[in-house]
Amino acid sequence: MQIGEFASLCGTKISVLRHYDKEGLLSPDYVDRFTGYRYYAKEQIPVFFRITALKKAGFSLPEIRTLLKAGEEELLSLFESKREELTKAMESLREARDLLLGETRDMSVVFTDYQGSTVVKSRFDDGNLQNQLREEVEDALHREGYQRISTHRTYGEPGSNRVYVACDAVKLKDKAEPIWEDTNVLFEDDPSVVGKWQTVGEYAVKEDFYGGVCPRQPKAREICFLPGGEQYWCYAWSKGKLICRFGDSAFVNDYTLEEYGGQRYMFVTFKSYEYRRGGRPTVLVLCQIDDVAYRKEDLARKDEVDLPFVEDPSVLGKWIACDFGEDAAAYDPEELPRKDLFFKTVEFKAGGEVISRYGNEVICGDHMQTWTKGYVLRKWNHTACAYEIRTIGGRDYLFMEWKSGDYLYGGAEPGYYVFARV
Repeated sequence: MQIGEFASLCGTKISVLRHYDKEGLLSPDYVDRFTGYRYYAKEQIPVFFRITALKKAGFSLPEIRTLLKAGEEELLSLFESKREELTKAMESLREARDLLLGETRDMSVVFTDYQGSTVVKSRFDDGNLQNQLREEVEDALHREGYQRISTHRTYGEPGSNRVYVACDAVKLKDKAEPIWEDTNVLFEDDPSVVGKWQTVGEYAVKEDFYGGVCPRQPKAREICFLPGGEQYWCYAWSKGKLICRFGDSAFVNDYTLEEYGGQRYMFVTFKSYEYRRGGRPTVLVLCQIDDVAYRKEDLARKDEVDLPFVEDPSVLGKWIACDFGEDAAAYDPEELPRKDLFFKTVEFKAGGEVISRYGNEVICGDHMQTWTKGYVLRKWNHTACAYEIRTIGGRDYLFMEWKSGDYLYGGAEPGYYVFARV
């Protein structure tokens, strides 16, 4: 479920969830590179209430981070220590234990398996409450890990104004799996799609768009269709096909074009987060903004990479990547190093020479990149990546900006790689 839906189910604000993410307490289960959506899994709802309960019991956020990772014996020991320290908070601690051990389910929404899918029905209620009934069904779907695959249908009770709402759904897997399809599609031209398109939203089914159902609305996100289907960022195209090549997946999405309300829309049968959890493709709707034949080199941000060289002896030597995230302040050196990082090592040499290894590729040479105090200057993609050194627990760590395609073309803020000195 998207961050707004998750916040609504938990009775909290999006800003609280973003803060928990920065603190390393509750991070999104998945971030879709195409739409920018942040998705949370239903299994994370109890985690949110654990955090809330522990805060009410008087635990600090660093203490909560420890509690969430603790085993049963250690958890009970920490609770006992806190009980001794805060005897006046006993009632809050008991409430926290209840929340940690219990779960609730809305029994007013019924799930019934039927012919390979599931029919989801709301309770009977006043016909004037149809919107509320639909919202209750949507909440139950997300909470129980289902994906809606039809429009909402309304059924009346003969002789009365009482109705119920129903829809079809499928059960999703707990984890999303990567997709690796052959994306080497033979190009077929369609000059009418060349130009800039803006995301309208992601819908369960196409009828939701025409029915005025509120979409999952991301931040304003634009994508350009370049002449000849040329790839830029993670996207390419051929007539009727939008091609996505991400770091963890590569797949082809079919699209159709329609005129509506004086605007031109693209309906993409999108292999989204739900699809990767065993569900159905969603419908991603784009609206055409212009028909300009943009060039790849004109779309990317360009930092100043011709800065004068300034020595920084503290950075000299080899560094090995150990973590990546959106917020450098959230790094916890006590966590095990990540082994699946794309950026492997970076080595700083005297005079401005710098050698980077990404996967099996090595980038070096002054024509490709150099460094000066505070920056790695990547000339090959015109990005100046700021760095700083911090000493944590007696060990030096290098925090360096990562300016990927999301930064170059999507307007996103850079992420951060964390390196330990070798």
